[in-house]
Amino acid sequence: MFTGLSEPKGKKIHVKGKKIHVKGKKIHVKKRLQRKDYFFFLYFCFMDTALIQDNRITSARYELTLLEKRILYVLIKDIRNKYVSKGNVNTTLFDDMIINISSTNLLSQIKETNPKSVKNALRKLNSRVFECDNGVPESDPEHEWLIVNFINYGKWKKQGGIEFQVSKEILPFFVELTKNFTEYSLVVAMSLKSKWSQRFYEICCQWKNAGGTILNLKDLRKQFELTDKYVKYNTLKKYVISAAHKELKELYKKGECDVYFEFSELKESRSVEALRLKIISKDKNTEVAKDVDITHIVREQLYSIFEVEKKPKNKEKIQKLISFLILNTEKLYTVYGKIQYTKDKKPRSEWQKYLRAVFNSEYDFQNL
Repeated sequence: MFTGLSEPKGKKIHVKGKKIHVKGKKIHVKKRLQRKDYFFFLYFCFMDTALIQDNRITSARYELTLLEKRILYVLIKDIRNKYVSKGNVNTTLFDDMIINISSTNLLSQIKETNPKSVKNALRKLNSRVFECDNGVPESDPEHEWLIVNFINYGKWKKQGGIEFQVSKEILPFFVELTKNFTEYSLVVAMSLKSKWSQRFYEICCQWKNAGGTILNLKDLRKQFELTDKYVKYNTLKKYVISAAHKELKELYKKGECDVYFEFSELKESRSVEALRLKIISKDKNTEVAKDVDITHIVREQLYSIFEVEKKPKNKEKIQKLISFLILNTEKLYTVYGKIQYTKDKKPRSEWQKYLRAVFNSEYDFQNL
């Protein structure tokens, strides 16, 4: 649809007729594209190349199952704790990274109860590849291309330990990707029920500071590995785009998600060529976002500890407890602290019993 999107800053750009000239190059604009859309082209042209490169893993070509993606989010969380939260990182000095986690912890985080499903997901991650290039034509000496497995190996060890290794080749991309996520957004990403919602959520996190972006449908199909699926646009819209939009928006309205998107269609004649995404984010109100974050984290952790899928009555009580705590956000942080203390100091088998006693004593949890 257009070319030359990563031109460096400071280059003269002018609009003439239906073309945009960038450093002697011409960006051809479709006839149906309105002049107000030139803003997005100019934004892309002036955008720092590093920003594009930093987010190549978001726009790379791959398709993962919901469970595989949740395991990757656990990986991203671990990388965030190890590298990003510590400040400056030299992404040229990485070695292969080994992740060790207990099976109980992993199963809890990815909301899975069947070990065989986890093994199967690790097996697939070992066989699936991440592929990207730097956007430079193959004929150019500066062209770069990479193909690498998501994990080098997976291992289920004695005593329920799980180990998997990430290649140093893909690790820099994961490190940069983690900068788009907070602890809260990782919780949201793992809770999403659709792999398409996960991909669009990543796009929203990537572009929320810009307020939006334009997605070329050909690029979208390529990134999502949908070149031979949902061939008709209406089918793609129904099962991928609208499905992701619906889930993210509903969670946003419930206060369980920090960002979602609205979209409009850019057409060439009668054919939809691209989507204009408008990113709606709670980050514009830091205090509101902060409170929504802690509410969601507390809710999700209590759901996990009290096994609400197996015990529906516990879910009703927790929902009432959360409704009570929202009226006083200081108590939310107090409860969050008690949860962390319990997880750090008590055996996993005692978490539910201990917290139930605490909540019964302080909030009359038994009668809520």
